[in-house]
Amino acid sequence: MKSGFVAILGRPNAGKSTLFNRLTGAGVLASSRMFATLDPKLRALELPSRRRILLSDTVGFIRNLPHTLVTSFRATLEEVERAEVLLHVRDASSAYGEEQKVQVEKVLGELEVLGEAGILAKPRIEVLNKIDLLTAEERAGLGMRGMVSVSAQSGEGIDRLLHAIDEALVADPLVDAELVVPQAEGAALAAIEAGMVIHSRTFDGDLVHLSVRGPASLVGRIRQGLGNRD
Repeated sequence: MKSGFVAILGRPNAGKSTLFNRLTGAGVLASSRMFATLDPKLRALELPSRRRILLSDTVGFIRNLPHTLVTSFRATLEEVERAEVLLHVRDASSAYGEEQKVQVEKVLGELEVLGEAGILAKPRIEVLNKIDLLTAEERAGLGMRGMVSVSAQSGEGIDRLLHAIDEALVADPLVDAELVVPQAEGAALAAIEAGMVIHSRTFDGDLVHLSVRGPASLVGRIRQGLGNRD
């Protein structure tokens, strides 16, 4: 099964490392100090579809990024170039949210000039973090923006974010499929159990009829291994 690669980015103190810790259970330092995250932090993460991805926590972006800084933190910035999907984490409680978004966009443009082309065109999920610091009225306003609102501190909204990541990984999209697998095909059944969401399962003699949702690559391999039986 293919593994997607997702990078978390944003301004310092947006809660990136706290979100990374919440999603992966990793003990990465969470600090408001500038550049508290100096090296890429990489962890595996299982999504609701049961496929696994690699999630990277990157250094906090600052405006007018100096070329010397790009060189010093090249390993971190390469994570952004490699990522299939970017999670742009913003502080929902900040009065400068829109200004900070523009600053991050500018840094992405600078990276695109210095590195591989196409960074600005990558699929991005806008993650409004720290909603636990907002009033009910302020939260209601967020719901109209079409973004994913979360609290990395409390865990609120994390399920919605995981589903959003699942849907954004277009390189190996999720597909619905009907599979018919002989019970003797233990390896195929185990792969389906491990890598797909099974909606229904019925038995007909020695055959197992499965209604599933999973990565297209895995569904294709299962079908090929069964001689395209479905």
